[in-house]
Amino acid sequence: MKRVYRPLWSYDVRKTEEWLAGMAEQGWIFEKLNRWSRCFHFQERKPETRVYRIAYEKMSSPVLPKTLQAEGWEIATTAGKWEFTANSQPESAIRTSPVRDGVVKHNRFITYLFFAMIIYFTVILLNFSAAMFTGWVVEGGRNVVESPMWIVTYLFMAFVLASVIFGIYSIVKITRTNKQLQGTENVDAVSVHQQLDGKTESELRRAGRLIRKVKFAWIYSPDKMEQWLESMELKGFNLYRVNKIGSVFYFIEGEPRRIAYRLDYQRGPTESYYAIHREAGWKEKFVSYSNMENWTIWSQAYEEGRERPQLYSDRTSRLKHAKRIAITYTAAFLPLITFYIYFIISYISRAETIQDWFLWNSSGLFMIAILIFGSIIFRIWAYYGRLRRETTAVHG
Repeated sequence: MKRVYRPLWSYDVRKTEEWLAGMAEQGWIFEKLNRWSRCFHFQERKPETRVYRIAYEKMSSPVLPKTLQAEGWEIATTAGKWEFTANSQPESAIRTSPVRDGVVKHNRFITYLFFAMIIYFTVILLNFSAAMFTGWVVEGGRNVVESPMWIVTYLFMAFVLASVIFGIYSIVKITRTNKQLQGTENVDAVSVHQQLDGKTESELRRAGRLIRKVKFAWIYSPDKMEQWLESMELKGFNLYRVNKIGSVFYFIEGEPRRIAYRLDYQRGPTESYYAIHREAGWKEKFVSYSNMENWTIWSQAYEEGRERPQLYSDRTSRLKHAKRIAITYTAAFLPLITFYIYFIISYISRAETIQDWFLWNSSGLFMIAILIFGSIIFRIWAYYGRLRRETTAVHG
């Protein structure tokens, strides 16, 4: 019996599958997994070729579907909702494999938890930093009490900082894995269009023909962003590329064009999603990297006098899509707003002066956060309201 600990094995299931296959070739056959200790158990046997697939099913069955059984798949072991299947055939001969949708959905849920953790711990770090700054710089250190218990505070803050770093790493790693499992890791907006080299870009920039525009938080007003991009095209500024985080837009001065732009949000787009829209004549100018916010900027040229192309065939579908976006962001930010309001009220009840309220308790940071998240919710519902009025006007 051999035991191997792999605490982050689920972050990259493909790599774990390859590792299990490599262990089988060395004569170590995977027997079971302790999902709490993250420990893999192996039995020593004769080396053999095995292909592994990892699935995550909420309603798992002890028996595989007949199509998978006919293909040579068998259940190696299960651990909670995780299911490990194995196949003794060469991978090139296997035509059907267990689906990965459950793994993708599970990973997406985990990233939501990490996002919430990062936001919460970041606020704690900002609060601590503001308090220390006030005590040592503004107050000259006179309100800081010497105590051996400060080591506990510093250790806790080190833990918080480490948690934020670990959360960021986890989100990046899991997002990359999801893109691989969905077959979208190679979907890149720049690859659809000709990319200029750095020297050519520099020459265009010096000549004033390559300009850049910064646009933050455009995802909360997609319709206004579409109108802005189309107006830039009509002025002769052709969208060339968008940076990776989607905040900087690069335009090359050229001929005025009629280009329809559509900004689309999908929770888990697959390769077929992109293939369908490409076949309809759309080109992706930007694909977001985030696993939480899968936004794509689509474009399609059309001639004067023709109807503006639509990504969705009817307005009702687009309205439902906008409502889904609004509900998603409200569910994400409203609990944070409630949380911050609760802390501000509790600070007010404890603060002796207004100065204490703002400096020591960092209520100003909470108020800024409330304004930011509140504006996001307002903007996204305003977008839904505009589409609803347009849809009502057309059908009325």
